[in-house]
Amino acid sequence: MLSLHPGVHIAADELEQLSRDERYRVLVLASGRRLHRHDVISHWSAAALWGLPAVNGWPHAVHSTVPTDSGLCSNRTFRRHRTLRPIAEVERRAGLPVTSLARTVIDVAATSGFAEAVVVADAALFTVSRGVQDGLTAGSFRSELAGALDELGRGPGSARARRVIDFADERANRPGESLSRVTMHLIGAPAPELQFRVVGASGRAWHTDFGWPDFGVVAEFDGRAKYADPQFLRGRTPAEVVYDEKMREDDIRPCVRTFGRWDWATARSPGRMASALRRLGVPVGRE
Repeated sequence: MLSLHPGVHIAADELEQLSRDERYRVLVLASGRRLHRHDVISHWSAAALWGLPAVNGWPHAVHSTVPTDSGLCSNRTFRRHRTLRPIAEVERRAGLPVTSLARTVIDVAATSGFAEAVVVADAALFTVSRGVQDGLTAGSFRSELAGALDELGRGPGSARARRVIDFADERANRPGESLSRVTMHLIGAPAPELQFRVVGASGRAWHTDFGWPDFGVVAEFDGRAKYADPQFLRGRTPAEVVYDEKMREDDIRPCVRTFGRWDWATARSPGRMASALRRLGVPVGRE
């Protein structure tokens, strides 16, 4: 048995069967027995409970926000963020008090790197736009994000958070797409159209992850999840997915000048991304 928290244990074989995201979520849930009444799960820990992605891995501790005058400090279990302002809206996820989805996105954006924060903001907007979050629409959620930014005021990380929200886009439906467009932005490439519509040679309409119509270029982020995750397989075998992707690409290629693909290594690397875009005919920087 492995200890998650004092008094909370899990069998080693059960832990091994969990994904990285599931392991951290279990850790956060296990902390519930040690929450103080002032603790509100927040930041990356709230992101985990909201089902948002972490492209650079999860923290080792559980993050919470507490009033400054609560007297509570960080310890081995909790990384506590103190606030002078009361949390305007506390929700419950899996029975635990958690910051709202909008507040969670803003907290992550204010305290994390631009790329990983954009991935979280894009994912939150995407789930809302697809009706996954009950009672929220893209418009109402944008308003909540603006409200959460106003609550932050000019405090630490406010400018960083505003930059993330201004850049976030609900059309990026996978972390690899979000990370790719951040890297494109950093190297000065023209912003692509997301979920770009292309009519193939067969007359069928397709949507590619990225499109630059001015250059006749389309491209796809091609992570392993497409060939392993049940969400993407949709009942197909990996071999069937590969075949379907080939047929799709063959239908699109005659209708564009160039078609490109890249993986996580390119999405994370400015140098590799610049090379990939140049090969496709997309200018980078001052070109």
